[in-house]
Amino acid sequence: MSESYKYKYTQFSIFGSLPTYKVYLATGGGKAKFIFADNTFIYGNISDWALNHSGLDTRKSLWSEEPKLFLENEKGRLQKYRDLHPAFVTEPNNSHI
Repeated sequence: MSESYKYKYTQFSIFGSLPTYKVYLATGGGKAKFIFADNTFIYGNISDWALNHSGLDTRKSLWSEEPKLFLENEKGRLQKYRDLHPAFVTEPNNSHI
């Protein structure tokens, strides 16, 4: 049985943090998917504070809907992060999100 996820917000990269990712929360709550610009993901947790303060997001819910220049820049930043952090491993996102 596959889980359903709902888009919550886009978390922008700041110096020293993960590259920009889109946050999707499992409909049952608890588990979240962080989807990166190359459509790979990791599972994570979101604090209640982040959920309660994520209402100002104006980004698109899918990476494919983002402007091409923004998407290409984020893919480049993601690759640089991977080069600097070889232990950072993501999984391919084969679902509709």
